[in-house]
Amino acid sequence: MNELQAYVEALFRHRRATPQVEDLKEEILSNMLAKRDDLIAQGVDEKTATARAKDSLSAVDFLLDGNQMTDVGAYRLECAQTALLNSILFWIFSLPLLFTGFRTVPYLGLFLTVGLGIFYLWQRKQAPHAVAFLSLTASRRRKKIAWLVWGLFFAVCVGIVLALAFGSDLWFGRPLRITGPYQMASLASGIYLPLLTIFLPVTCGSFTKLLLKNRKEGEGNA
Repeated sequence: MNELQAYVEALFRHRRATPQVEDLKEEILSNMLAKRDDLIAQGVDEKTATARAKDSLSAVDFLLDGNQMTDVGAYRLECAQTALLNSILFWIFSLPLLFTGFRTVPYLGLFLTVGLGIFYLWQRKQAPHAVAFLSLTASRRRKKIAWLVWGLFFAVCVGIVLALAFGSDLWFGRPLRITGPYQMASLASGIYLPLLTIFLPVTCGSFTKLLLKNRKEGEGNA
């Protein structure tokens, strides 16, 4: 393995060997070899030509996985701010549960808001101009997973609530009915509680938009 081959392998040392990665490695190596040979043909010595070929590409993150150069400081701060605002909304919308059997939920929402508030204030003190490559593809994947998991969770919770409320009626073939205000309130709160957790996938989904918002234009070897 020559020096340029070893250099290209080092660039991809943390990458899984997929067909996409292998094709990209071959393309980069071919370009570097061509650049080195062209410099040698111009009278540059081999060592200097090899060094210049290596300097033409110092990172490959921006070439893979939909990565983009991102203002990480601003992105993290806006993510913390969004999470804080959504936690406040969660706490406000959970207040009606104080009058049900789930009265601990609003207190948990309050503690979450305070914790995220402290985290947001701490995040504001971090370096605001740090720049790095972040994966937009991975962010979109996390968003899809978050919505899928929440959808399954909500469906299971609603199914359990309905089964507990109307299971015996269905079993004995009786018409479905709500016997009184207490059962109505119990049924409504049982559905309302898992519905409140929609703030989790909503928050996760907003991170993708913030990632696009904080994109920085630049070259891969900048």
